[in-house]
Amino acid sequence: MRQRPKGAARIGVRVFTRRPNMKTKLHFSLKFKFISVITLSVVFTALALTAFFIYTQKNVLQASIEKRAKKIAETIADNSNFNIITPDKDYLNNLAENARKADEDVAYAVIYDINISALGQSHLNSVEISDFLFYNKPDISDAVLFGAKAGKANYYKLKNIDVYEVIVPVISYDQQKEIAGASLANNSIRDDDRGEIVGLIRVGVTLEDVNKKITSSSQTVLTITLIVVVLSILIANIFVKAIVTPIKELVDGTKKIASGDLSYRAPLTSNDELSDLAESFNSMAQDLKNYVDELNSEKQDLLKLKAMLEQRGKELEETLNKIQNIQEELVRSEKFATIGRLASSVAHELRNPLASLKNISYYFTRTGVFKDDKTKKMLEMLSADVARANKIITDLLDYSKAKKLNKLETYMDDFMEKAVANVPLPANIRLVKKFGKFKVMLDPDKMTQVIINIVSNAKDAMPNGGEITICERETPKYAEITIEDNGMGMSQETISHIFEPLFSTKLKGIGLGLSIVKEIVEAHFGKISAQSVEGLGTKFTITLPLG
Repeated sequence: MRQRPKGAARIGVRVFTRRPNMKTKLHFSLKFKFISVITLSVVFTALALTAFFIYTQKNVLQASIEKRAKKIAETIADNSNFNIITPDKDYLNNLAENARKADEDVAYAVIYDINISALGQSHLNSVEISDFLFYNKPDISDAVLFGAKAGKANYYKLKNIDVYEVIVPVISYDQQKEIAGASLANNSIRDDDRGEIVGLIRVGVTLEDVNKKITSSSQTVLTITLIVVVLSILIANIFVKAIVTPIKELVDGTKKIASGDLSYRAPLTSNDELSDLAESFNSMAQDLKNYVDELNSEKQDLLKLKAMLEQRGKELEETLNKIQNIQEELVRSEKFATIGRLASSVAHELRNPLASLKNISYYFTRTGVFKDDKTKKMLEMLSADVARANKIITDLLDYSKAKKLNKLETYMDDFMEKAVANVPLPANIRLVKKFGKFKVMLDPDKMTQVIINIVSNAKDAMPNGGEITICERETPKYAEITIEDNGMGMSQETISHIFEPLFSTKLKGIGLGLSIVKEIVEAHFGKISAQSVEGLGTKFTITLPLG
């Protein structure tokens, strides 16, 4: 017979291995992981290609417009050489305006002499461009710095328009000093040894068309990218489903076997490694079924032995409970007998003299023989002490007597109204009543004693005033009474002993009040419990059967 592995447990036909101290972790399915990896790869690649295409397209368009702008500026420079030296402003204005009209992307064209004075310019379509040209004049040093062939170029972003600007020098290769005069010759700048810089050409080309083309291309590429990503996800889902479905079937099979269905076999749907895995799984399931059948056979024998042991255990437990009950009953009977003998003796010896003292106090009070306040106070104290002594005797007698009930069908709201009326409450204590209209079988006199005792204790627990809440409610089988105060409360140690005979936290009293309460409630086949928190208050709950 094979040995069961260590750590294995069995319940019916379930066999599993315990893995202690396992922490719950976030679980992602294999399908989710496959699709996520493929999708992220496709998205990353598509975005990279899109960014590269947009970047390349932008550079191509910008290079094209830069080339056009420089070509226009160079053409103007080639045709304005002599007229700058002359100078012929009309010709230069027409030359600049014709350059603007020849290309719709040209925003402006300005021709400067060597002193950066505008000799000719194209028509300006906006005040914004006019202000820009006025406040951002070129410097002749730009021509020296960049040279005749290089020129100077910049991108400017105005408020309503983006401009690419080219500044190229105008080079004179002819000796024009005699024509231009000594002043012009002195101010001219040599460009190496091949000519003189006599002016600057400033051409600005708007980027509006380029930006539109870039935006349109970007939107088209992004749309294509989105379509490619969606199609890739769909294709990946189909591809992953073909791989994950057999694995999911194996997972479902392990769950079924773990739940006890050892007859499950994984289907062989392919001719690859997954099919080999399914075949191994089926072989394992068959071996496990054979093993569990052997265990179940042993289990039946063990169950029979267990049933015999449980039966003997129940018999021993019942015998032990009977012995404990008999012992508790003997102790209880002895306690009752002792208290009964003590109560009878005390009642016989003390009640007659107590009655005499009470009558004497009453007589003196009524006749008014002692009229001073101190004597009156002493007589009142005497009466109170006699009443307290008489209550102690009554509690002893009540506790020692057997609880014989005289049950009557009673409406709970009427009963509670009469019961709480027997407890005088000071003005600083508020009584909240939440009574229900339903019937209960109880002994009104005995249960009144219960209510008086608990409400009196609640009053004593609130020397500075407070609130007592009494609630009644009906359940399908029981009537529930709760009496709650917000007084001083009790510790858990005190709560565990309050229903024990002769246990008291008060300086005056012998600790039989709540013991009598418990006896009366249990005589009604009910239950009583208490909850308390020091400094917050105490709550008593009484449940009585409705019938």
